[in-house]
Amino acid sequence: MMVLARQYARGLLWLTIGYFAILEAAMVAAILYWPKFRDNTPALAKLIPFQALQDLLTAVQQSGYWPYFAIQQWFKGCSLFGVAAIAFMGSGIIAREADQRTAEFLFSRPVSRRTVLRVRSLVLLLAVVLPVYLSSISAIWISPLVDERLPWRATLLASTYMACFLAMLVAATVLLSVLSTHQLRAGVIVVGIVLLSFAQYLIQGIDQWSLFATIDVWTFMKIGAGEFPLVRSGCFVAAALAMLFAAEMRLERRVW
Repeated sequence: MMVLARQYARGLLWLTIGYFAILEAAMVAAILYWPKFRDNTPALAKLIPFQALQDLLTAVQQSGYWPYFAIQQWFKGCSLFGVAAIAFMGSGIIAREADQRTAEFLFSRPVSRRTVLRVRSLVLLLAVVLPVYLSSISAIWISPLVDERLPWRATLLASTYMACFLAMLVAATVLLSVLSTHQLRAGVIVVGIVLLSFAQYLIQGIDQWSLFATIDVWTFMKIGAGEFPLVRSGCFVAAALAMLFAAEMRLERRVW
């Protein structure tokens, strides 16, 4: 199992480093922009056409730095770059073997298909969520540069909640990859679903049914106030486990 994990992790290493670098750079830029944003929030609120985004600015006006950071780091950064990372790194987790006709070689090893899938899925999950934690923790140390503070507990809880959300998307990508014969198809489908969900979030009246409604600023404001959404996090994890189980069942029956 360790050999499988090392081999797959080696292939994801540079993509993971690039993903972390982009996430970190965007986060640092957002933190340094905070003083200017804070001073111009009332004027910006009048220019935003979408009600959902106006609500985000209202939250910033009410509570200051925490909702601003939540928007920039988790709602925007981790969802945007996290989904891109999942699509690039996870789309070919199994489908690449079918696309390149190497599946028979991979599964001819004295390791079960289920083990291969579990090891690869775990490595992929770590590659996606570890940068979320690392960049969020670094923000705690960078925020004093703009005379602000991020609480350790709330920051780690918010990162954990975001990790649960991303784990669900990882599992969806793994399932689609198992069902696909083209290594890019799963990623394209996941990105398409997420983009449609974001478009839905911008439409008043149906925005509450969007995936992005589960990671909006109000959710992170509750986390900042000490109210962790345990039920919703459990739903993310349960959905991820269900999709991984379905992927395992399909992989066991798949003929190469």
